[in-house]
Amino acid sequence: MHYVIFGASGYIGSYLYKRMRECGINVTGTHYQKQLYSENIEFDILKDHVPKTVHEIQDRNKTAIVCIAQSDIGCCYENQSQAYLINVQKTKELIHELTESGFHVIFFSTDNVFDGSRGNYTEESKTNGINQYGIMKAEMEAYLLANEPQACIFRVSKVVRAEVAKQNILTQLEQQAKQECTWCVRGNRLSFVAMEDIYQACLIAGQKRMTGLYQVAGDKAYSRFEFAKLFYHKMGNSSVQVKECSADELHLKDGRPLDISMSNLKFKQETGYRFTSMDAVMEQYMKK
Repeated sequence: MHYVIFGASGYIGSYLYKRMRECGINVTGTHYQKQLYSENIEFDILKDHVPKTVHEIQDRNKTAIVCIAQSDIGCCYENQSQAYLINVQKTKELIHELTESGFHVIFFSTDNVFDGSRGNYTEESKTNGINQYGIMKAEMEAYLLANEPQACIFRVSKVVRAEVAKQNILTQLEQQAKQECTWCVRGNRLSFVAMEDIYQACLIAGQKRMTGLYQVAGDKAYSRFEFAKLFYHKMGNSSVQVKECSADELHLKDGRPLDISMSNLKFKQETGYRFTSMDAVMEQYMKK
């Protein structure tokens, strides 16, 4: 088995690449601006085709994991044309080129494909994004299901790492504790998922060459308020005030769905996988 991670310097991609290297798995990674490993291949989705070295991989069992995206909701709103090029147009071209070269593809989507009006969404729930990022990802989902049926789509929730990282919500909460107050969007409810679960799900999907749409999310949903309170409790820090407000009060750009909790039942039933609890992730984070 040989994995190729497009976007191996990003939040998710860098973790997948590091873990595969640690486990002795054949893995190739690409980077755009930030090169974390000297052997990574430079790749710009806006202008490059699949690198020749990737096309030349001889392993019959090869999986490409596409982690490249403009995932900042505000940036997608402010620069819609550029974001659409990255998140939709060029991603379609990349995945088509990969499947034509014999790759099994894993593509990451988001819980933001939903409007957040009811929560506990399944793979059968109708998408109705209320921000440009979610709308773009929903378009990609529909395109892949119709035109690239051998691809695997992972619709993921907020991904939580058990170590310090800039984009990790636990690191952000830890930093906000210094201000003795943190603000959360009232009613925003998510099925937070452990980064290690994303890694294990990719291995399973690659080995089984899984196809279609799967929600890779935690077993239990939390509001951001509940999540922050739990983290500070485990920190032993009772002085931090956790306050709620509306998305409008935080002056966020573009819409924010509220209850986007998702069911992971389909993935668990087909694979037998057991997801990590957020209690366990937080405890691992404290130790590290």
